[in-house]
Amino acid sequence: MSSGKLNLIWFRDEQPARRLRLRPAWIRAATYFLMLMVLAAAGGAFASYQFWRRSQQMQNERREVEKRLSETLLKLERLQNIEKLLQTSDQSELSQLLAGIGVETPGAKALAPTKTSKDSKDSRELPKNAPADKDKPAGFDLEDILGKVDLGQVGVENFRAKVDAKTVSYAFDLSNLMPQALTGNGQLMAVTRTGGVFPVATGKDDLAFSIQRFKQVSSQAPLPSGVEPGNLFGFRMVLTNGSGKAIFSETYPFSQAQ
Repeated sequence: MSSGKLNLIWFRDEQPARRLRLRPAWIRAATYFLMLMVLAAAGGAFASYQFWRRSQQMQNERREVEKRLSETLLKLERLQNIEKLLQTSDQSELSQLLAGIGVETPGAKALAPTKTSKDSKDSRELPKNAPADKDKPAGFDLEDILGKVDLGQVGVENFRAKVDAKTVSYAFDLSNLMPQALTGNGQLMAVTRTGGVFPVATGKDDLAFSIQRFKQVSSQAPLPSGVEPGNLFGFRMVLTNGSGKAIFSETYPFSQAQ
């Protein structure tokens, strides 16, 4: 090694010996090259991971933007419907639509009758002293049995009911017509042919709802005491929002709900 080179000698069977002379600088260069390749591979792997993570973030952001755009389009559609309704002269539809989105019109406040202490006293004394209305059967109010309430916040479709001697099985499709999630509860009542209204003892969470778009309700409950299947006129569904305000109420005749 007087010349500063390394001698590599290798032998093979039936072959003459061979020698390779290398400078140490070449070995160091090869070592550095291998280290550089390892570092480049590690850097490439790290860059690939960063690009993949950024791609996932962009996809999540895109989904969030699409969701906000969908909600904005729903709100825009509702505003366009309100604008069309404002151009009409039907004040009842206008009050119903604004009540459905939680807005009370000044006209509704102005048209609402004010009850004085004298009126409330007369209303309390009327059942005792005044005769019953001849056009209304005594004992029940047709408005309470057949009246319909729909604030445009929920939709009830495909109401079905099946009754045997002791139980009632019911099912319906509940849809949210509001742009945001809707939470509330419901009450099912059995209506007899004689005008009786009997609450059905449904489960605690059978008619409770918290929906974003759509929900299918299907359950069963015992038939109220005193209600005979042959004397059953139908079922009345009453849905309330989270604050207890009735947002939907309708009576479904049993002959049509079967």
